[in-house]
Amino acid sequence: MHASAALFVDVCVQLDLWPGGSWPLVTPEEARNVARLFAFAAERTIRQGGVICRHAEGDHGVASTPPHCRGESWTYDRPPGCGPYLPMEVCDEVRDAPLDRTHATYVASGCACAPDEAGHAKRAFEHTTAGIRDAVVFGAGIEHGLDRTVEALLRRRIRVHVPLDAAGAADADAAQAVVARWKRRGVDGTTVAMVERLLAAR
Repeated sequence: MHASAALFVDVCVQLDLWPGGSWPLVTPEEARNVARLFAFAAERTIRQGGVICRHAEGDHGVASTPPHCRGESWTYDRPPGCGPYLPMEVCDEVRDAPLDRTHATYVASGCACAPDEAGHAKRAFEHTTAGIRDAVVFGAGIEHGLDRTVEALLRRRIRVHVPLDAAGAADADAAQAVVARWKRRGVDGTTVAMVERLLAAR
């Protein structure tokens, strides 16, 4: 991997999905590893973008989940040490945010939709992934938002690396099946240490 052609894609890195949140999907160790990836991206100025979760009242996203990621601060309720080094710019189905390289671009597809499903979000996702060869995907919801993000990257023939020690799941068995499918499709199930090693060597 080359840092200049790499993208760190964080998925649903929000307090509601962290330990102590309304729908905790990551363990404390996974949470520490996610923060470690944010620090590494800032140190190496690796392009960042991602997916955030947002739900209106009565909309829980994935079926049978507790209410999560609602309210005025849904976008910026980030765990400590888990913010991009550039300001966040969020696109969703109704807001077509300006796209440039002075912001970290996020789409509000959340846990239940693909990040390239809707018009404005699709445009933002295309912008974020333009010129990228390798994407490192991490965060919350292996069998939900992470899976949909990985599939969107694979559709663009981008090499995908998922540090499994920085990726949480709601259901361990379902997550194992997802990871097995990823590996059959060429996704690199790796670790945070290996990602750091590969990028530091270039």
